[in-house]
Amino acid sequence: MNLSFQLRSVVLIGLMCFCYVCPCMSQKCVLVDAKTGEPVMHASLYSRDSGKFKAAISGIDGTAVVNFPYKRLTVSHINYEQQTITHLRDTLRLMPKAYMTSEVVVQEIEPEWIRRKLKDIVKQKEEHYYNRDMLLNYDYSTQNIGTNTYYRYRSEGVLRMKNPHEELYNIHQLNGQITANDSTKLTDMFNLRRMLYEDFVTELDNSFIRTHRFAVNDEYKGNPGEVELAYRSRKGKDDHGRIVIDTVQNVVLSASRVSGTESNKDRRTSDFMLSLSRLLTGYVIQVWNVDYRVRYTQTRGSWHPLEIRYKFYFKEKESRPDKSEQEYHKETGGGFSNMESTLNILPMTNLPDEFLWKTLPKSWYLKFNSDEERAQEIELAHMPAEFVFF
Repeated sequence: MNLSFQLRSVVLIGLMCFCYVCPCMSQKCVLVDAKTGEPVMHASLYSRDSGKFKAAISGIDGTAVVNFPYKRLTVSHINYEQQTITHLRDTLRLMPKAYMTSEVVVQEIEPEWIRRKLKDIVKQKEEHYYNRDMLLNYDYSTQNIGTNTYYRYRSEGVLRMKNPHEELYNIHQLNGQITANDSTKLTDMFNLRRMLYEDFVTELDNSFIRTHRFAVNDEYKGNPGEVELAYRSRKGKDDHGRIVIDTVQNVVLSASRVSGTESNKDRRTSDFMLSLSRLLTGYVIQVWNVDYRVRYTQTRGSWHPLEIRYKFYFKEKESRPDKSEQEYHKETGGGFSNMESTLNILPMTNLPDEFLWKTLPKSWYLKFNSDEERAQEIELAHMPAEFVFF
């Protein structure tokens, strides 16, 4: 081997090493749905190397910028199959976990029977869904991926369903585990509460029917009497989804809902609280996206969620933070901005000798909390859990 060849080899090896370790070199890619070609927003691309965790999040147009070195990159989104890659391409195609039929155009004119049928389902909700004084097993898992942090919490136990006489859910946790790269992380029950209290059937009422337009998906292939409806809000494009209904039993079998910032602010907060928060602390909601999917099943004559997948992406700005509120957020874990959660509700397989019930307060976003409510939130954030370093 001559000297010039050796020098070229050293230069090439050096350049390869530089490409790996230099954090200033960035790569851009677009993440799209492999079936529809639509951009996938808020997907995570992360790497853990030498004990350091780094991640990038795709924007609303599916574009992600990876500006950190990696040997392997994990691409993750709750609605798509996870994949691990060693080289980032210009376009990454993500395979949906569940096959989605083609897009349905929702027009002003719709079949007359749809609203009558949905109103029948609303009338019979209490009979079909809320007559459920029962205990079921639950398996809840939530994950947050930030640019520098990884967090996962799993909780298994017994869920006491709410019914006409009990307005709140209660849980008895049997096992809890936190996996994170920060040992100060607390247990996070926020999305469990959101998935239970913001259940699609709970929120399906005459107001929902009045403020949305519907269309039948003719491509849906289900059992006799099953129909899939696509819907879209009359107010804007950032609230839409699908519902599968059983037209014989008058029940919802499954549903999905994708809602954006304006829709979520309209449904989950008040103009008064938003204005007051902006005045006192400079608090502004910049991005608030939710992707909610649920399947229902029947247990002992009563319908309830079987599986829920929930993605919550939230970005805020606060120019004059309140110190007491900062301390409260620290005591409760503060919540996360890019959360993916699943909840499975199953028949009871084992009954504990005794129950240590914890009440799950209703979900909230902006409100004045009493001392009792704050104490309850702090208690939930300190549920027993084994800690595992990620």
